[in-house]
Amino acid sequence: MGALHERNGCALQGALALLQAVDGVVPVLHANAGCGAALATGRPLPSTVLLEKQVVFGGSSRLREQLKNAVQVHAGTLYGVLAGCVPEVVGDDLPAMLKEAREQRFPAFAVSVPGFGGHGWSGHAVAVRALLENAALAEAAADADATDVNLLGLVPGLDPDWQADLDELAALLAEAGLGSRRLAGEGAGAWRAAARSRASLVLSPWGAAAADWLEQAHRVLRVDFGWRPVGSVDAALLLERLGEALALDEAVVAAAAARLQAQQRRALQGAAERGWLAELPERVAIVAPSATAVGLARFVAGTLGLEPTVVVVTDQPPEASRAALEAAAGVPLVHAAGSDEVAAALARAGWDTLLGSALEAPLARAAGVPLVEVAAPLRRPSLVRSHVGVRGALALVEDILAARAAAD
Repeated sequence: MGALHERNGCALQGALALLQAVDGVVPVLHANAGCGAALATGRPLPSTVLLEKQVVFGGSSRLREQLKNAVQVHAGTLYGVLAGCVPEVVGDDLPAMLKEAREQRFPAFAVSVPGFGGHGWSGHAVAVRALLENAALAEAAADADATDVNLLGLVPGLDPDWQADLDELAALLAEAGLGSRRLAGEGAGAWRAAARSRASLVLSPWGAAAADWLEQAHRVLRVDFGWRPVGSVDAALLLERLGEALALDEAVVAAAAARLQAQQRRALQGAAERGWLAELPERVAIVAPSATAVGLARFVAGTLGLEPTVVVVTDQPPEASRAALEAAAGVPLVHAAGSDEVAAALARAGWDTLLGSALEAPLARAAGVPLVEVAAPLRRPSLVRSHVGVRGALALVEDILAARAAAD
């Protein structure tokens, strides 16, 4: 597997993880047998299982057969055909196939996500936009009323704590009286209602394309933030930006920010009084996707007063977004995907604690420093843990202290 896909997966994986995270959407894999086996997650996954015959003559007939079977066997409100490398190479006419399916009243759409075309993050971005564009094929749901803010840019499958992060973000927006649409984790009807929201909040470069489409096609205001808010300072900044964009009552936004700041201050003061904060490291290294890395760097430097000696960004964000990410981080960013590149970047800096993924465990062990896992792949369970908002920032402090205590 190439360095680009080592930790980030391929485009097909990113798209599949997104569709599997949406209630009522049934993904139909249009790819070879190897892809089906590699992407199996323990849940039923309709697949065309393309073999040599389809590679030579095309897989349209096989897709027609599998889509009819999927509609009969798997109950859903939308069926998303994910086309991998083989259909892209042989030139299967997916638009014609999907037109035929819809003429038979199958609510189906297609996404071209060949693995050679990008990594999991880009595959997610393509699938989000495709799902939004085709959400009207799903029946409107009773629980899909318009709301204030769509949350875009958190990536199932690659952001390991995405569900807990979305919960924290929803709670954060509620502090200022804003309703939110999580999208990932909700039903297909919710995606249909996204076009009626007041704004789309972009939380990583991988939510930008969907926000652009919603703004252009449905005049849903795009509000850029660009990274995960970690701690009260960034939580307040996020509310401030939404308040300006949506013309919220300034007093309401200020009061919400004050509550969050007081909550964090009380907790950190208590930790300081017990001597716990004295155990924090002086220097940290960060290895994580862009939105996570920037949020962590801002918090550990701006609130905890630690020095991020190196910040390695692993998701290969678009070139157009990199300058803004670096300006937000306040430190230079190193872009590296493969473990060898990451190791080389870390070797050029000194650090007392490493915030990264399980892939960095050998490096931390060799350096004799603790590792706090904040990015995929994880070895720890990921159910309700988040590093977003005030509660997430305090959880991060706990994680750092626990990792250092375990290393003693």
